Amino acid sequence: MKKLLAVLLLIIVVAFVAATFSIDRMVKQSIETIGTEMAGSEVTVDRVSVSLLSGNGSIRGFRVANPEDFGREHAITVGEISIKLSPWQFFSDEIVIDELIVESPSVYVEQKIPDNNLQILLGNVRDATPEQTSEKPMVIEYFLLRDGSAELYTEIGGERTATVEIAEIELREIGRGGVQKAVNEAIEEIIQEVVEQSLRAAVQSGAEQIRDQIRSLFE
Repeated sequence: MKKLLAVLLLIIVVAFVAATFSIDRMVKQSIETIGTEMAGSEVTVDRVSVSLLSGNGSIRGFRVANPEDFGREHAITVGEISIKLSPWQFFSDEIVIDELIVESPSVYVEQKIPDNNLQILLGNVRDATPEQTSEKPMVIEYFLLRDGSAELYTEIGGERTATVEIAEIELREIGRGGVQKAVNEAIEEIIQEVVEQSLRAAVQSGAEQIRDQIRSLFE
């Protein structure tokens, strides 16, 4: 009997570990597939770790490639993203994320005429079709972005660069409203805040030539 119980316990443990690995792979694949379709540029992730018991997880090495014809390989890179939610959310009709924290993001902004790379990515997210997003509504109770940096580059009027820190971005109840916002709308709200703050910081800290070239973005 003891041997039988031991075998059963081993099977349960192995199955649990296998299920955890499967969820990690599925989440990673979903982020890369759906993210790439929505952004119109390749989205990659190094590692995803999700706990079946707590519902908490982390995403490491998140990267969004630049659209074609821009200098750098990546427009956005993030060291780590941590997420907290109830494990029952996986089976709910509505996804409620208790906490989403983005650590050490690096944003590269390349200004051309008439748009910059982040505006193009944001436009792609806005235009994403329903098939490219989750059918479930999503709410993010608390969002925090910290320790970020932005680099602005332009060749308009001569080659110019400016590197600035992104002030901490704190948002609450993303997706709340009379009708719950879809996943792409929640993502757009976050990206819009990051884009605007990155560009404003670059305007304030960059050379006079850079400010002159992108001042119209905020008028």
